[in-house]
Amino acid sequence: MKVLIVTYYWPPSGGGGVQRWLKFATYLDKLGCACAIYTPSNPDVPIIDSSLLDDVPTNIEVLTNPISEPSRILRKITWQYGSNRIGASSGGGKNSLFSRLSLWVRGNLFIPDARVGWVKPSVKFLKGWLVKNKVDAIITTGPPHSMHLIGLGLKKDNPQLQWIADFRDPWSDMDYLDEFNMGPRARAKMEDLESEVSRTADRLIVTSRGARDKLVNSQKAICIFIPNGWDALDFPKSLPKENDNTVTRIGHFGALHGSRNAPGLWKAVSDLKAKGQDVELVFAGHVCSDIKRDLKKFGLIKATEFLGSLAHRKAIEEMLKCDVLLLIHNDTNSATKSTPGKLFEYLATSKPIISICKSHGDLASLLNNWGLPHARHNDVERCKEILQNFQAQTPVDPAPFTRMKLTEKLLEVIKSTQ
Repeated sequence: MKVLIVTYYWPPSGGGGVQRWLKFATYLDKLGCACAIYTPSNPDVPIIDSSLLDDVPTNIEVLTNPISEPSRILRKITWQYGSNRIGASSGGGKNSLFSRLSLWVRGNLFIPDARVGWVKPSVKFLKGWLVKNKVDAIITTGPPHSMHLIGLGLKKDNPQLQWIADFRDPWSDMDYLDEFNMGPRARAKMEDLESEVSRTADRLIVTSRGARDKLVNSQKAICIFIPNGWDALDFPKSLPKENDNTVTRIGHFGALHGSRNAPGLWKAVSDLKAKGQDVELVFAGHVCSDIKRDLKKFGLIKATEFLGSLAHRKAIEEMLKCDVLLLIHNDTNSATKSTPGKLFEYLATSKPIISICKSHGDLASLLNNWGLPHARHNDVERCKEILQNFQAQTPVDPAPFTRMKLTEKLLEVIKSTQ
């Protein structure tokens, strides 16, 4: 059995977007399902983690094709005039004229995303490749959701080709789309593309139950829930020494932008420090200027360590040095239909977890089922309560979320299309 996987994120690209399908491809290979990867040769990604190249099995075929991305030009303009990111809110100049214009262009001219220009050349390239190389199924994963349009083009060319579309995040109701000031035509086109992909793919895979409910209810699609997971091979063989000082290290791993701000938590930490509790915040990954401004407002900058972007295994090593791990989910409506991938690696550390999220939705439901506490982004008193009692948490068994078990489920989905 052999599959072709179309993914924008692949080593040496780093960050959370690469992990899911790097692990799936690795363990599919171990289970006897050969994989070919199709990915850009020059992606415009925020994080490079060359250490991940060592994790790619040598017998996996990697097909590359160059991509021309308008995001590079837009980012140069917005950097010049004070902004530092195209896409999810990050603060720092996003209200400038040029930044607002670039966001409008992104949302109204590039649908579903700025990688849409790669669709036609990719369909042409892969049609030729598939003539000479038989596969049992193609798999597309988004975001960026333009990857699904490549699958759609191949499926239209050959209706007998089995196609599985993997939604790592929502599509037409993704939270950051609100920043793009999309007009009604752009919104309608986005929803039409999502609907066509959902109707045409032979199987849909989602990472959260809320996303599955939406797609099944609207498209009557065959939709399977396969969450994100963790891999024991990413964890060090020997654990770091326990923190033997009186400082409580609270660590967050991953990007923190505007909708992931937690002012209630910052105030709670500040109040506890004022009462003599020694707390240190540790952030690995980009932290936007708005959040840094709030940390400064609450007097926490001197008690904060910014590690920057880390290689994946190094990030896990730093997790294990913390006393408690911080999970901050987006404070948006669409976030109720998603679950952060880092949650499962957090579980695997057996560390207590402080979760900041909506009071309802997929993440809140999971945490409730596991007996883990969570607070709203502005709830100071609830955050204090969790901070003062985190040591009483009972660790959750991470065994159901190993990458091998999840890949076994994926293989069942692939076989079901035959």
